[in-house]
Amino acid sequence: MFDPAAGSDSALLLTEEVLVLATIVGSVAALPAFIEFISERRKRRERVYLSLEDVPVSSLSPRLAGLDKLLDSIADLVDRAGTPTAYQDLKIGNEILIIGPNQSGKKSLAQRIAQMAGMERLVTVYNPRDSDALAKAKGIVRGYKRKKVMLLLPRIDLAYQMGDPVLLAELDALIETTSEQPNVLVVATTVWFSANSDLDNIFGIKLTLPGVALNPAERPKVSTEVARMLAEVAHFYLADAQRLGFQLAEISEDEFSSRILERVVNPAEIEDIIVLCETTALYRKRAKLTKTAIFTREILDMAIARVVPR
Repeated sequence: MFDPAAGSDSALLLTEEVLVLATIVGSVAALPAFIEFISERRKRRERVYLSLEDVPVSSLSPRLAGLDKLLDSIADLVDRAGTPTAYQDLKIGNEILIIGPNQSGKKSLAQRIAQMAGMERLVTVYNPRDSDALAKAKGIVRGYKRKKVMLLLPRIDLAYQMGDPVLLAELDALIETTSEQPNVLVVATTVWFSANSDLDNIFGIKLTLPGVALNPAERPKVSTEVARMLAEVAHFYLADAQRLGFQLAEISEDEFSSRILERVVNPAEIEDIIVLCETTALYRKRAKLTKTAIFTREILDMAIARVVPR
């Protein structure tokens, strides 16, 4: 006699066997993709490990010669990086671009700046074209909330010359978000530099090493209407600095503005120049080199050269 219960059990058993077999077949079919995923993940971790370095600044021994004059000229920038609270009212990002030929000591200069500024950690991304390394670096830097950190990006021009819009957006975001932290100084080095390029615009401060040939003719001409707007911007930022207590010394307001307008092509450059004037004036007052925070012609010319190198 046919037993319905037994038939049901057999059907369930057969169904389970089919499901197990399907699972095994599916697992075997998916195994190559899983192995490839694991392999790719390991390669990414190894690539990040090779591209990224996080070391104490006390362990550095930079070999640097022939740049003593340059180091002396950036004492104000070093002081600002070392004592950010003294410059907290200045509205400028903490990012510096070092421009120089191959093998000219750009990375060693950055390491020396880290030492002079009393930085505690140096996070270096040797391959700024690696998105995973950039993301990892951002996490490391943001984790050092109570330590002074330098984020170093050697040969950043290699990333900008690639022209990958996604990579450049990630790189720009890393620079902007980390340089806004008062305990972080972002320094990048480059061999290639073009005026008014994306690389030029993302860094407010440029340091040019001996041997660099820049072409000022690359900067675009501004129309009469734009020139009028830039003049108003220069007047606004100068007046704002004066409200903060900065004073002009042996230079008139008209000359101060006209010297700036001879070189700039956008409002951001004007803001950077005047804030760098504030930085130098405040440093010299702190160092007791002047009694008050003053803008001189020499301070202005140095600020212009840092923002619009030639």
